[in-house]
Amino acid sequence: MEIDNNKKVEQLLQTQLLTQVLKSSLGDSPTFDLVLESLTKAMADKNGGLSLGSIDLKDIGYGGNEKLVQDIKNAASNIKSNNPKVNEIVANISRKFGVDKDLIMAVIKQESSFQPNCVSQAGAMGLMQLMPETASEMGVTNPYDIEQNINGGTKYLRGLLDMYGNSKELALAAYNAGPGTLQNRGVKNKSDIERLPYETRDYVRKVMKYYGK
Repeated sequence: MEIDNNKKVEQLLQTQLLTQVLKSSLGDSPTFDLVLESLTKAMADKNGGLSLGSIDLKDIGYGGNEKLVQDIKNAASNIKSNNPKVNEIVANISRKFGVDKDLIMAVIKQESSFQPNCVSQAGAMGLMQLMPETASEMGVTNPYDIEQNINGGTKYLRGLLDMYGNSKELALAAYNAGPGTLQNRGVKNKSDIERLPYETRDYVRKVMKYYGK
């Protein structure tokens, strides 16, 4: 009986450790739940029944916590919409503008959580939350049309990447706050992002976490 109790305690501690590792990488996000479910399923498949306490991470392809965290980040970057049309459009537009599809997906996730009819209090519209003037500049006539919105948002993001020497962090900061804000605050490199408002700093952090690269 004592041995069984010790095993239960060990299982509980390892479960808590695994959860902490996941949260440290992903935070409280939908991806956290998906990855945790995936890992526990892999463990169950390995043992014919869930038994975290008896699992060596190496047995299911993980070389310890560092490898686990990296794989979790890679899984987090593979964000997909429940709408296959969105995934297909993003893949095509990614190739068109030479912007990583995972970065586009990360922006959409943060901007609208894949809700094509989303409208912000400031008036930003659609999947990539285009402001009316930005939509017009990018040739978007219907910001609630999935393809037009992703095309316009990615075209705008491509321009920002070019403007900031392909720095994803600076491009994302400008996507959120506008290039004028970066210029006014003297933001010229990633370390300068700390000069920006908290909302923009938090935006960059969250998108890069979703991106996971």
